[in-house]
Amino acid sequence: MEQTRLIIQLLDESAFESMDKEWNLLLEASLANSPFLTWEWMWTWWEVYGSPYKLCLLEVLNEQGVRVGLAPFKIASRHYKGFPYRQVEFIGYGGPEKACPDYLDIIIAPGFEEQVVQAVWDYFLNHKDTFDIFRFTDIPSTSKTLLLLKNQAKESGYLAEREEGTRCPYVPIRGRWEDYFKSLTLNHRSNLRQSEKNLQKLYGLTFNIVCTRPDLDRAMAALFVLHKNVWNARGETGSFDHHPFNRQFHIHLMERMSLSGGVVIYELKVHGELAAVLYAYSYHNRVFYYQIGRDTKLFKYSVGRVLIGTILQSLFKEAAWTDGEFDFLRGPEDYKYNWTKLEHLNKNLTIWNQTTYARLLYILIRIWQFLRPTARSLRRMLKKTLLLKKRLLR
Repeated sequence: MEQTRLIIQLLDESAFESMDKEWNLLLEASLANSPFLTWEWMWTWWEVYGSPYKLCLLEVLNEQGVRVGLAPFKIASRHYKGFPYRQVEFIGYGGPEKACPDYLDIIIAPGFEEQVVQAVWDYFLNHKDTFDIFRFTDIPSTSKTLLLLKNQAKESGYLAEREEGTRCPYVPIRGRWEDYFKSLTLNHRSNLRQSEKNLQKLYGLTFNIVCTRPDLDRAMAALFVLHKNVWNARGETGSFDHHPFNRQFHIHLMERMSLSGGVVIYELKVHGELAAVLYAYSYHNRVFYYQIGRDTKLFKYSVGRVLIGTILQSLFKEAAWTDGEFDFLRGPEDYKYNWTKLEHLNKNLTIWNQTTYARLLYILIRIWQFLRPTARSLRRMLKKTLLLKKRLLR
């Protein structure tokens, strides 16, 4: 493609809030298309969690003023072992205590990948004093952005490291349910059939798909309760309660995404009462499984497994879902691999500024990472020694 001059500009919060339609049109045309990069997800995340951060939303236009790129960044003030630093990162990245998106990236019109990444990198070269580290997480391994950014950084003399990110198991919705079911292990098929049989015999099962208001409000409230009960039974806190704004985020997101049918909640009822609730995003012929809640009294019947099996069966048998996908999202939990051996891989990319402070921070982190295993071993040895000493003194 012939190189054309691109114009890059920093957008403010009011521009961000008002660009929903234009944002999503560019996203749908791009290779980065996912629900986590929609305006609804990005703006809701910023609206709920954005106050500690500085917005760094970059818009890239061609000479005709047509938007060909959006870089949804923010700048965070972070610390490592007491050393502060400024980090450029995606909107949505905020640690495990906040709502976590998957599949992040720069949003780019097809054919403009090299030019947009070059423009974004040039912007930061001209604003070196605004950051110490780039930390880009959850970029699909198939994205051109990864290699392009890494190459730009190395050509400019910056340290750049690419590393493994999250793994997202998924089930392709292709062919017949019966053929897919036969592809599962005998043990998994047997356990699923037995759980369904027991529930059907003892209580009776009802499967329901919720995708419209106000039923979504009711189902989301039920999800919060069931999910909390599961984690409280383990003596832990569930993801909806890790941060005081997490429930608010999902409620606001549901309100926005439900207008386009983007939120779906699957319900499994046993004897007329909710046994399991699965919260997902329905986006471009793909279902993204975000979270599940289950009745703790029915754990022995594996109601979560029964609900997932029922959802998959309904997708395989629905003509509209031919050539679709059910994505379990991040996490290598064993139960996901009972349903599939396929997975999407994400990568992380870290780029260090050329400043003396950033280089010293890099050395500090590497030294600590090298020493940490040794420090752990020494702590374990010391603990064992103290225990042995107490026993000898008895």
